[in-house]
Formats: sequence, C-alpha cells, structure tokens
Amino acid sequence: MRPELRDFFSILLQNTKEGYFADPMYGGNYQLKAWTFIGFPGARGAYTEWVTRHNQTYPLPAVSISGERA
Repeated sequence: MRPELRDFFSILLQNTKEGYFADPMYGGNYQLKAWTFIGFPGARGAYTEWVTRHNQTYPLPAVSISGERA
C-alpha cells in the first residue's frame, strides 16, 4: 500500500475511535451508547473505589460532562 493511503486510513481509524468514545458534548458518542457498551461510567467524580473491582458491573448509568445520562 502506498504511504499516503496507509497514513490516511490509520488517521481515519484513529479519528473514528476518538469520535466514538468522546463525550457527547464534543459531537461523538450519541446518547452515550459507546460508554454504555463498554461499561464506562463517564464523568463521575466518585468512581475511584470501583477501579480495582474487576468483573463487577457498575450500578449507575454513564453520565457526560454536561450531565446527560445514558
């Protein structure tokens, strides 16, 4: 593959990932669907005690910086 095409597709993939997992206030992650899919709680201030709890479902829905909830 030519370098220009290789670079284009790697940048396109990176930008797609960033938009998919970004906070909705930046125009990506519509209705927090990506965060809900991977189990990410979003912009919660009291999440630190759950970081070491592996294989446990976080009980609260994801929340964005602007307060939107999944």
